[in-house]
Amino acid sequence: MPIRPLHPDELEAWLVMRERLWPDSPRGDLAEEQREIIAQPERNGVLVAELQGTLIGFVEVSLRDWAEGCETRPVGYLEAWFVEPEHRRSGVGRHLVEAAENWARERGCTEMGSDAEVWNETSHAAHRALGFGEVCRVVAYSKKIAGEIPSS
Repeated sequence: MPIRPLHPDELEAWLVMRERLWPDSPRGDLAEEQREIIAQPERNGVLVAELQGTLIGFVEVSLRDWAEGCETRPVGYLEAWFVEPEHRRSGVGRHLVEAAENWARERGCTEMGSDAEVWNETSHAAHRALGFGEVCRVVAYSKKIAGEIPSS
């Protein structure tokens, strides 16, 4: 099964798979993220699995300055990982992650980080099966701070 970098003419196929991975995200937001990812090829990579001319999965990998539980800098990071349902549990995901690890290794990384939503037990099991160890669980917060900067 060939795993290779995404070709420029495959943006729509990649977007369709991203929509399947994040069905609650607006298409426009997902497309904007794509533009941001491909605008920084020195920090981001998109690798795809192809079967008989059709994309059946992808992994988005990046270089991060740090990641929870990792000691080295930079660290490779699995930003997104998707395999079409009919091709899951066939080794496609493992090949994608191995290709992401190679991508990071080629850029000097000796560690990989990743994350999964707390509720996503399927992702937790997949990560464990590929040798990832759980580092911690967190609750993320955000707060809007737009507006005027108070004068001192």
